[in-house]
Amino acid sequence: MDQPDVITHVALVQPKQGLFIDDITSLLVICTPISVLLIGVAITNQPSLDNRPRKDIKLYATDLTISTDIEMTSVIGTPDGRIFMCGQQDGNLYELHYQANESWFGKRVQLINHSVGGVQSILPRFASTSSDGEYLVFSHGTNITHHPLERIVAAISDLKRNCFYTLSSRNTISYYTPSGDKSIQHIQSLSSLYKSAQEKAPGSPALTPQNFQVISIQSVDPSESRLGVQLVAITTNGVRLYFAPSMGYGYSFSSNSALSGLRPLQLVHVRLPPLNLIHPDEQVKLHRPAVSSYGGPQIHPQPTSRPFIVTSLDNACYQDGLIVGAQTGDTDGTDYILCFSPDLTRIGNLGQLNLPQQPQQPQFNTAYGQYDNVTTNRPPLTEYASLVAVPGRTWAMAPVPKTSTCIPPGTPAPSGINDLATQFGESPNQFMLLTNVGLTIIVKRRALDYLKAVLEDLQLEGHVQSIVEFRDRYS
Repeated sequence: MDQPDVITHVALVQPKQGLFIDDITSLLVICTPISVLLIGVAITNQPSLDNRPRKDIKLYATDLTISTDIEMTSVIGTPDGRIFMCGQQDGNLYELHYQANESWFGKRVQLINHSVGGVQSILPRFASTSSDGEYLVFSHGTNITHHPLERIVAAISDLKRNCFYTLSSRNTISYYTPSGDKSIQHIQSLSSLYKSAQEKAPGSPALTPQNFQVISIQSVDPSESRLGVQLVAITTNGVRLYFAPSMGYGYSFSSNSALSGLRPLQLVHVRLPPLNLIHPDEQVKLHRPAVSSYGGPQIHPQPTSRPFIVTSLDNACYQDGLIVGAQTGDTDGTDYILCFSPDLTRIGNLGQLNLPQQPQQPQFNTAYGQYDNVTTNRPPLTEYASLVAVPGRTWAMAPVPKTSTCIPPGTPAPSGINDLATQFGESPNQFMLLTNVGLTIIVKRRALDYLKAVLEDLQLEGHVQSIVEFRDRYS
């Protein structure tokens, strides 16, 4: 299927029910600088001689296309097939509305600007957006003034809760839910995130006005958090902000939002970046260089090793409590991938160990690259952090979908982040990184994978060692 224009953004979303043939299970949204195009995607299972699952992908032309003067990006979909996106130049929130046939009140496909309303609707009459999209340019006779423009730079969909979020250039997170045909309902806008983060982690050197810039927001699956954590925001230097529904105190929201079952969010936890990451160039050279450690502790640093400080993440991804972020490396043609993973073993033993009360300040374990960010008197949360060098410049990243194990009726489901409970029935978590060199796959190693590595090492080398020693050595 030929495309004459340069493709600047693509996304896979769910289609509206009853609008296409039954074979079409997804829609491929293709954005170019001058148009948006919808292509139907059909995925069917095909028999194979080796009994391995094989899928056949077919593309269908839908004739649903629209020309636009604004380049679209950050395309997301909703469970009922609605499509939202951001304008690259003006930073507005758009909806691509499509239907089976044209009517008196609407075309078959049209773009709806949900950011224009009220006073904003009259701005185009006497104001325009600057070429870089950062300012509104007002003309008053011969006088020209520039006013900073808060632009929407990213959008993320929450399919399980039937809502979506947007991130602005000034670190404002907005919270929406679809409400009726061609309309949306604004639930809340979270601003002053820097001040809120400082209140949770006072005195932290990682929180300064100069380095506090949110680069990514990610929705959290309901199965991952029993406390209701719904959203995580990631900054350029690796600070993570976790948001959960508030109890309703001090917040005012409309009765429509209450009826929809969605409550305003509040910042409930701040996780600071690790201070003891080993620079990839100084990591100990092992005789198995292909073994990388995502989800395991780092090698003990040498006394002469300098720590690597995360400063400029520009891409991030989240799934099942795992976070992957990309930062430009020190050498040309190399990116450093920062990986965070919960220390499930230590977290699971917190209630059984007689641990002393932790002080209310960040505590860092320099031996394993794990750290605690304690802002309350609750038990500390620990995690592993590792740095992996990959060839190329990272353009995009995404988690690899996996099939969950079937839970017998009446059996409580384990937390989505607990791979100790699912490692025998599910594949490991994987992330795909698209770079200018190719496609890189990062796999999170589980306890089962370390056991397998120990047995293979015993069979090949004849070495008998414990899993803990092996993990510390080859991480």
